[in-house]
Amino acid sequence: MGRRRLPGRGRKGRTVTALRRLLRHRATVLLCQIAIGLVFLAAALPKIGDSFAFARQIHNYRLVPAELVNLLAITLPWIELVTALAILLRFRARAGAVVAAGLMVLFLGAVGSAVARGLDIECGCFGTSDAAKVGFAKLAENVGLLLLALGGSLRPR
Repeated sequence: MGRRRLPGRGRKGRTVTALRRLLRHRATVLLCQIAIGLVFLAAALPKIGDSFAFARQIHNYRLVPAELVNLLAITLPWIELVTALAILLRFRARAGAVVAAGLMVLFLGAVGSAVARGLDIECGCFGTSDAAKVGFAKLAENVGLLLLALGGSLRPR
């Protein structure tokens, strides 16, 4: 009779286990949290300073009714700021990373929708200081930031 391999005992299983251990390492989780916290801080501040311009950028996506654009332009940057501060000040950092991941899913959906509809607009991710156009590069960037936020939401070992 041949030997049966147990799951997780082969080379591939050891690699997955090592990767899982690395991702859940305290330093890795902390690094992901700090990085996503700094990104959200950098994204929130310019939008808070110029909510009128941010409202125009939200309107360009054509995803929400005109009546909600101003409310969204005023509240979203503050949600980003509170999320960033929760992470960076180490007050509910994992919860902040979960909120950041949720926001990144929302932003990914908005950018994906704009790309699918062929809109030629600025993303508005960092207010008017970032004139990046919506496109596949922005989609890839948002996926990377989502992965970073998910890494920050892991419970360290």
